[in-house]
Amino acid sequence: MSYQSVLRPGLFEGQVFIVTGGGSGIGRCTAHELAALGARVALVGRKQEKVDAVKAEIEEDGGVASAHSCDIREEESVQATVKA
Repeated sequence: MSYQSVLRPGLFEGQVFIVTGGGSGIGRCTAHELAALGARVALVGRKQEKVDAVKAEIEEDGGVASAHSCDIREEESVQATVKA
């Protein structure tokens, strides 16, 4: 599925964005928009299968993404995600 933006193509080329809640809803849509504009996107969510699915969608459209499971209520999980 292709996403068209009103913003300039390549606007975020060479930049990395962390998108929390990237497995669904607004986070998913934001991640697709950023990737369509050239950003590398680090998808973060509590359920690995959801962020994996969005990662696959972005890659299918030619974007670059990584998927990370993290519960922000657990400090060790946050530290491990940031390190990754």
